[in-house]
Amino acid sequence: MNTPFLRSLLVCASIASAGLCSTASADRGMDSTMAQPPSDRGAPVIGIKLQLLLPQAFSPLHTNVLAELEAGYLLPFGRRVLGITGSFAFSIPSTNGTGLVDSRVPGGTYNYSSTEQHYLIGLTVWANMPLGRVVPYIGIGPRIYAVRTLSSGDAGGAAILETLETSTQVGVGVPVGVNVMLGPGRVFGEFQLLWAGINQKSTGEGSIGSLTIGAGYRFVL
Repeated sequence: MNTPFLRSLLVCASIASAGLCSTASADRGMDSTMAQPPSDRGAPVIGIKLQLLLPQAFSPLHTNVLAELEAGYLLPFGRRVLGITGSFAFSIPSTNGTGLVDSRVPGGTYNYSSTEQHYLIGLTVWANMPLGRVVPYIGIGPRIYAVRTLSSGDAGGAAILETLETSTQVGVGVPVGVNVMLGPGRVFGEFQLLWAGINQKSTGEGSIGSLTIGAGYRFVL
């Protein structure tokens, strides 16, 4: 993961969460969903999110960080009860193994390491619960994974040729969280279920699904 990029996201999210990025009220002058004007037309939304990726329930991949950007629109109906966003996310989980038994390799055992680059493009439909300043929500939508897998290893003291394999996988994302209207938008905490299958030669048939826990900020323009 690009460290300066992550640092910039963290700084911006921290500033936004503290309400220091702007003195404007949340949601285009609304400090509560109860204050929605009759002429409301909804609002564009841009979000940044940092998540802890926990893939162990689905695969041997290790914990990593998932950084995500999103942009979309909050619809005006029912105090902005519905929204839709497109998103892009990136993560680099890895895995490894030592002393694995296989009679086909020299010495009968081998070691390996594998790193996967996950590029996620998503579309999410949101159902919000407009309770005032606090807005719980749930979403669902498709996820397209572009996966690059770099694998290497050794057996019997001899290196196994490094390989690079790519594939595109289709999956789904189900985020659940709570927005709190603060500053020029909404600070939020979120739990998310991600799932997609994979069947590369280097990984075998399995899943690149994950659970995530994260937080971020959504600017409501």
